[in-house]
Amino acid sequence: MASSSYEEVCEDLYNQIHDKLERRDITDRRFARIGTAQAVLSLSNLKRFFYSLVPPDDSFGNLFGQGITIDVLVSRIEERCLHSFLATLLYARCSIESARSFTRKLLACSDPDCWPIYYEGQTRIDQLPAEPGQLERIFGLENRLDITRFDEIQSCFCPIVLYKGEDVRVADSKKWRLPYLSEEEYIDQGSYGMVYRVVIAKGHLANRHTSMANTEPVTMARKDFKKIHDFQKEYEVIKHILRADRKSKNIVETFGSLQLGETTFSLFMAHAQCDLRVWMRDKAPPALESGKSDILKCASGLADGLEFLHSDIRDPDGLRMVCYHMDLKPANILVFLDSDGKMVWKISDFGMSRVKVSHHHTISGDRDISAVFERREESASASPTVNRRFEGSYLAPESNESIRRMNEKSDIWSLGCVISVVMTYLAEGQIGVDEYAEDRAETSIRHTEIDTDRFFLVSRGPKRPRPHPTIKKNHKRLIMEATRRSPGEGNLVERISRYIEDKVLHLDPRRRESAKSVSNRLLEASAAYRKLSENSAAREGFMAGRTTPRNTFSRFWQETFHRKKIDGPKIESWVVPHARSVAGCSMASNEFVVAHWTGTHISLYNSQSFPPSPYREIKSIAECRLKGIGTWKNVKLNETYLVASTTGHHSHIYLFDIKGGNLPGLSFDLSYDVVLPVNSSTGLHQIAISPGGNVIACVVRRDTDRSWVYYADIERLISHQTRRRNSETTLSSSNDVQYRINAQEPWDAFSVDASASSVTHLLFFSDTTLCCVAQPDITERHDIKICCLSLPTRTVKELRVENRHNSSPREFDSSNQGRLFTALTAITEQVLAIVLYENQLFIQNFGDASLMPNRDVTFPNYFIVELLMDRQHSRLFALGTKSGSGIMLLIELPLSQLGDKGKPHEIAELPNIRHRDKFTARLFNTTRRPSRVSMVPGGADGKDADAECYIIISVYAVPTPMLYKINLPKPL
Repeated sequence: MASSSYEEVCEDLYNQIHDKLERRDITDRRFARIGTAQAVLSLSNLKRFFYSLVPPDDSFGNLFGQGITIDVLVSRIEERCLHSFLATLLYARCSIESARSFTRKLLACSDPDCWPIYYEGQTRIDQLPAEPGQLERIFGLENRLDITRFDEIQSCFCPIVLYKGEDVRVADSKKWRLPYLSEEEYIDQGSYGMVYRVVIAKGHLANRHTSMANTEPVTMARKDFKKIHDFQKEYEVIKHILRADRKSKNIVETFGSLQLGETTFSLFMAHAQCDLRVWMRDKAPPALESGKSDILKCASGLADGLEFLHSDIRDPDGLRMVCYHMDLKPANILVFLDSDGKMVWKISDFGMSRVKVSHHHTISGDRDISAVFERREESASASPTVNRRFEGSYLAPESNESIRRMNEKSDIWSLGCVISVVMTYLAEGQIGVDEYAEDRAETSIRHTEIDTDRFFLVSRGPKRPRPHPTIKKNHKRLIMEATRRSPGEGNLVERISRYIEDKVLHLDPRRRESAKSVSNRLLEASAAYRKLSENSAAREGFMAGRTTPRNTFSRFWQETFHRKKIDGPKIESWVVPHARSVAGCSMASNEFVVAHWTGTHISLYNSQSFPPSPYREIKSIAECRLKGIGTWKNVKLNETYLVASTTGHHSHIYLFDIKGGNLPGLSFDLSYDVVLPVNSSTGLHQIAISPGGNVIACVVRRDTDRSWVYYADIERLISHQTRRRNSETTLSSSNDVQYRINAQEPWDAFSVDASASSVTHLLFFSDTTLCCVAQPDITERHDIKICCLSLPTRTVKELRVENRHNSSPREFDSSNQGRLFTALTAITEQVLAIVLYENQLFIQNFGDASLMPNRDVTFPNYFIVELLMDRQHSRLFALGTKSGSGIMLLIELPLSQLGDKGKPHEIAELPNIRHRDKFTARLFNTTRRPSRVSMVPGGADGKDADAECYIIISVYAVPTPMLYKINLPKPL
């Protein structure tokens, strides 16, 4: 059978090669991964190729030399490893003359001394990528068009292979292809480099020592740096750190590195789940002691990683090197899962951002490795205040004095800061972490007039750093909260806190303990938490049931409907999606609309979100994602608008018209970025929206001891809107249409004589009354200060709730004012119900006392955490627990008889909700008719008193967030 023509064979092999290229649809990205040329150039295809070179009336011996046969040519392709060169020739569609020339010069030579052939003494003539001179010797000067084609296409067959423990250098990046199966994905950035997620093709991660390579695509993290002067000299030191013989499971191991061109240096390392900063933002803190034990064990691993850096690295001569990180913080701690699915924290960037290396056997000083990398310029849109406030500065006090004084004990300080933040996260989640940072910054401003967030106070001038009072204050609050959960946990948190304060966060580096000692203490704490978990298995069994919906419902039915103690009302429950950690919840006042938010997402739910049967997962009907720096901090809504604030120093809020967009139903596609007429360095502290959706309000810092409450009519704000450009968009929803509102005219404000951080509540009693509650001053009386604004008259009345007992409970702690002021609700616009110390109920009438006298009632056997008032202002409900029990109760407080014969009426036990769980509750009525009912004796006739009503409770920051509906019984 006659052989095919060269053109036919070349075209067929071209197509076969093209079909096997990775990313073949993108001209400047396509590449042939290792083994592709060999796979296409099989024995049969090689024979087809060589037969096509010989005319029908000629022979191989005559064309290529005596003794040359088809079998000789095929075998020499194999022996001389010329598959890639030949594949390039075919893919470049070189002419038959060039193909014959290739065969004569690289295959036909039979003399053993003629192969390999070298070009200019050092480079094999067939080596890719080939220089034009090499190609001229192979193809001949007469085939210049083929030389050009080959040169232009050869990079497809020159994919970079990364070798374990080696530095691969590529001088001309245009002649090589990166072995990525998809576009690199940006992950994060630091002071010196950018981090990307890359997927590396099969066969392109190799180990020369074992001759092994990856058999499947591998996802890795790549960090890029810009090289500057003396890079290669200092890189020899970096290699000792990156490629030490001994390894630590708590140090991110680098696979290898790549120098691309003259300026770019890249490190390749295992791809983490995320960093610790993101992990705390997106994950709810563990509710069980066993989960807290696991976290502390991870923290112990960080100390082990530092011990490795400080003590276990050797240079090529076997002498010890001391490496200190100098930039330990949550963003540089990566979260991995080991082979058993257990979480491991690993220190990253230890060789890059800030590394010092000391050889104790020499007199040479420390060497700053970071000096060989160019510091990345901050984006013009990135605020240094944001970075300062919410990334925090974990540097030791000695960093503020002289860089030469920093050593391995500086890392111990940074580790102590991280542990303090992690302990806060365990108790309060990301919201607590953010508030901790805000408190540090505000205290710094108050004490030093320097706007910075550090774990010590910086003084202007030559004064030495001072201890930061917020650290002990925060730890004291954590101890109290833990003690409320259980005395054993309180004792444990106290031991950890005191150790961190006394032995780790010490201003004198010499008095800080070693990383090994810190690791041992944290392991002891982890074991103690594990012991608590074992001892309280029966007491906490209900929480274990929350880890899966099926167990949740089984436990729920057993403990709710089969209890004989309380014959409770009908209770239904649903699972809230928790793929991302729920950080908070808000509900509208007049219509069932619920918003849950995480660090990056807000999800909306309404009555359509519920499946036909309970006990299943509810479905969000709209979502909004926050892009860029910061996280969602607070969300409030009514049935028409949603207002949200973010962490950071931003003096603006987001306003969503959730019913006014182009999409049917509720959506986020119509939004407004509202800029306040004030620049606050500490951001927004509280936000609120009126029930009818007419007014929004927020609290911002005025100065150290005062704050502003800004409020504005929504319609007036929207009248000042301007369209935002797409590049300015920081939100992502289904079809976002964004506007910017930057106008001072719609805003009014009133001043509150309390710091912004001490304002605990900002709420509308009605569409015409705005209330602001501040934590009490640290006085002997601990009175509560409430400011009420009448919107129609714009007058502010300051109300003071007197602590008639003129004392605080034994356990009262002035650093934890949230415990003193517990709950507040409006009975009418003139009458408030207030709970202090969790068991003292005050009925305070600021109007006509003859209609409703002031009352002061103590419930010695209850801890009240929330008050709820029905729309008819006739029934007052509370959520709380009994002494000695952590199970939540729904209680009705008989308003007309409080303080006399009336006692709390326990309506239902809520066994899946505990005293310290985070939740939001709202009471809804089935009717919207104007109420003619009064809780005042002799008042209205009570026509609607038996209107059906129910309570919705959303429990979040737990292993399985749940939403409960409780149908309330008719009045007694």
